Amino acid sequence: MNETENQEIEIDLLELLQEFKNNIAKIIGVTLLFAAATALYVFALTAPKYSYSQLLDCRSLSDRDKISFVNIFNEDAVSIKGHGKMWKDPKKYALFKAEFVKDRNVSTNLLKFEFQGTDPELIKTECHAYTTDALNKINDHLMKLHEIRFGEEYFNTVRNEMRKINSSLQDGSVTSQGAAQYLELLKERLELKEKDKMLSLIKAKLVPSRVDEAEEISRIKYIPISGFLGLFLSLAYLTGRYCWRVSKKQS
Repeated sequence: MNETENQEIEIDLLELLQEFKNNIAKIIGVTLLFAAATALYVFALTAPKYSYSQLLDCRSLSDRDKISFVNIFNEDAVSIKGHGKMWKDPKKYALFKAEFVKDRNVSTNLLKFEFQGTDPELIKTECHAYTTDALNKINDHLMKLHEIRFGEEYFNTVRNEMRKINSSLQDGSVTSQGAAQYLELLKERLELKEKDKMLSLIKAKLVPSRVDEAEEISRIKYIPISGFLGLFLSLAYLTGRYCWRVSKKQS
């Protein structure tokens, strides 16, 4: 029984393959037709699309802040593409995406902004402007965090040193004159620390681009995809027609 069923299935498959073979010209024709139609649409009826990107070195950002900033910038991307808020003509250029570049699936410190559009010079100009604005936002954030950390460190230093002086004055291990001299030295130390404050801040910075021109996005990839779609549809049609014919015979 099982052998008979398997044999019937095998015969059906052979018949189906024969159906494909008998209609090979139609299959090839439909595949080529889909590919040709796509090529005509892509190269003759649509304008070429360009891409331009810039990188920011954001090594001072915490992982949490990286996620937060990427989400903020990608909200701009959705807003630009979806509603055209921020740009005069969203069809000509738009922020495509913002992401931290990955190396072997490990996120790095490089934040990438990619703009796409039909005008290569325009997307380049807008990418520069947006990246500069993003750089300022990130550095303002880093500066605020640095000020908070420095303020806490400054306060803790003064508090600890004052405790030492008070303790020394109470136990008589230092005179009032000695305490005054120590405070003067502490003041100089803190002033030097204040000068070094900005030097210790590692700001985000722009990474020079190797290619400073917008690159055309390849459109050829859509042609084989369309061809495979035509192939799939033609095989599906022939399979359906064959199954319908077989069911009619059995009934």
